[in-house]
Amino acid sequence: MKVSKRRIALITVLVFLLSSIALAGCTPKPAAEGAAPAAAEPAKSNYPSQPITMYIPHKAGGSTDMVARALQPYLQKNLGDKASVVIENEGGGGGNAAHLKTYKAAPDGYTIEMTPFPSMTLGEIVKGGEFKAMEYTYLYSVTGGDYNGIYVKYDSPYKTLKDLVEAAKKGKITMSGSGVGTNSDMSMKLLEKPAGVKFEYVSYDGGTEAAVAVAGGHTDSGVGNVVSLKQMVDEKKLRVLAVIGKNRHANYPDVPTAVEEGYEGAAMDVCVGVIAPPNMPADIAKVLEDALSKAVADPEFKAQADKLGATLVPLSSTEFKAVAENIYNQANSMKDELKAGQ
Repeated sequence: MKVSKRRIALITVLVFLLSSIALAGCTPKPAAEGAAPAAAEPAKSNYPSQPITMYIPHKAGGSTDMVARALQPYLQKNLGDKASVVIENEGGGGGNAAHLKTYKAAPDGYTIEMTPFPSMTLGEIVKGGEFKAMEYTYLYSVTGGDYNGIYVKYDSPYKTLKDLVEAAKKGKITMSGSGVGTNSDMSMKLLEKPAGVKFEYVSYDGGTEAAVAVAGGHTDSGVGNVVSLKQMVDEKKLRVLAVIGKNRHANYPDVPTAVEEGYEGAAMDVCVGVIAPPNMPADIAKVLEDALSKAVADPEFKAQADKLGATLVPLSSTEFKAVAENIYNQANSMKDELKAGQ
């Protein structure tokens, strides 16, 4: 009888131990401190599962549009075999239509925007766009140092920037650009102050239209991104007089900066990067940043960018946002002056 009870007790203990082991194997282990939630993994592995819209805040043919279209196939390749990136040009409101669509879109990774700075920040500061420039998700910056240039028709009587400034002191000089409250507008105003002149700004929907107006003799001069001007300069339809930047541009080594010409302060930082709606989940933002980084590093894309005359200055999301903040602060310091031109 005693043996029987002992056996029953041993069997009970063994059953208890085996049950505990089985339950432990079925219970999920707690996530390590700081690790992404398990639910985030499927989103990461399944993304992207539908086409991604990339807005361009100007009409087709401008410098940002050209860089975006060159980058598009390499971005698709690095997002995976099923990835599709669809470019949409949304030039309304000097770019604000695209900025607002991106700002209000769901932060699910299916809406992004390639945009120039400070043009995007000026959309908020000067034109009162219903978005906050520093609230976007900053993914990756592609180009930098592709400054705006002051240019004229190739056979214009104005051979130097000083010639143009002196003419403006004596009478009306028109200057075309890609909209009010844009990089072009800001570049012109940065020159006006040290030059002591006022140009008559003629606003167009995009840089290409502004350049065509100058080449056709409809305006005396223009201000625009030197990348978008390259073809017309090579064709001897336009001539760049000066660059509104800190350094000369590699594709225009003989063209001085406005500062070199004696106009102190006529310089600004510029970059073109990819942003997304605010509050994008970190895992999706990381997928996009990694794909952009690999796309920009692709030798074939680099060769295309070189043909376009674009200066690649890759910046991570953190670096990109820091540069954007500096640009924002400079533009904000000119807020009243820029608004006065509207």
